[in-house]
Amino acid sequence: MPSDTFKSRIESRLSDLDASGRRKKLPPYSLRHLSSNDYLGLSRHPSVIEAVVKTTISEGAGATGSRLLSGNHPLNASLEEAIADFKGGPSALVFSTGYQANISLISALSTIYPFIYSDSHIHASIIDGIKLSGSPCQVFPHNDLEALREMLQKRPMGDPFVIVTESLFSMDGDRSPIAALLNLCDEFDGILLVDDAHGTGTLGQEGRGGLEHASLAFNPQRIVLTGTFSKALGGLGGYTVCHPLIRELVLSTGRSFIYTTALPPGVLAGNLASLAILDEDCDLVSDLRSRVRKVREAIGLSLSSSPIIPIKGPIEKLEMISKSLREKGLLAPVIHPPTVPEGEQCIRISVTNHWDDSIIQNLSESLKSAHIF
Repeated sequence: MPSDTFKSRIESRLSDLDASGRRKKLPPYSLRHLSSNDYLGLSRHPSVIEAVVKTTISEGAGATGSRLLSGNHPLNASLEEAIADFKGGPSALVFSTGYQANISLISALSTIYPFIYSDSHIHASIIDGIKLSGSPCQVFPHNDLEALREMLQKRPMGDPFVIVTESLFSMDGDRSPIAALLNLCDEFDGILLVDDAHGTGTLGQEGRGGLEHASLAFNPQRIVLTGTFSKALGGLGGYTVCHPLIRELVLSTGRSFIYTTALPPGVLAGNLASLAILDEDCDLVSDLRSRVRKVREAIGLSLSSSPIIPIKGPIEKLEMISKSLREKGLLAPVIHPPTVPEGEQCIRISVTNHWDDSIIQNLSESLKSAHIF
């Protein structure tokens, strides 16, 4: 049995987490989720499910090892070729998660571009990648180009650097000024790392992501992309699209790539099927935008194509909204620090192609009753 000291230490820490709102609880799966990242509904697309099932039956349920040992199934190469082509880049490397893609890429880049400039709203996986790399990093205010320019001007002349941002920020749903950031990289001789996780399937006319939205071609000597198959593509796994030499560097030095079991063949097949569907069917993206427009009109917000809608306000009102939606069978939990900064708790709504009119009506009613908008 645990000793009293053992229990008291842990219970004291859990009490601290309770008091700060940081103690986590797993949500029930039975409710309809309003914060799902399955923007295009591809996780339940019949062709995707068929690909997963058929490949799992023929190839087995697991990868059996890391990609550098027994787990490098040929579908990995097929998926890398497909995602590189979709993004307009020269090569790609597939990881088991998007989190690992960011950690491995940043660690590898830091050996040749040792200084990092990071947007203040970047994802936790990028923050952890920067910390693990040990590289000096300056954080610039969110999307503040002038502040970033001042930092670049003050850096030691000739120091190689990386600017890190997201194409579509996961909490606020706003976009990064990719073209302007790329101009700064051209001017000061750096490279731009764009996490395109939430931009894939949502940005650009064909859903190809942040570069398409900004009308930019992929320049492999200036741009590196990371992303995931687990959001609009409805599957699992991460990737980087980059210059072939950077790919070789990450493959050889990225610890989270080297020491992680590869994706199962069925998952790889499902990712390939999702990517093929998105590549061929732009209606999925236009359908999402129509639904986003309908939601924003219903709750009284200005028009935007971003499917991510943060609901902000006093914590009491947010809890009231979350409870009201839960009573209607809808799950929209309040997001607490450290996911968001202290004092910026919110409900993150993410519109998907699975939403019907009843969800939109229930959301509108709950927000109006709380007088949020």
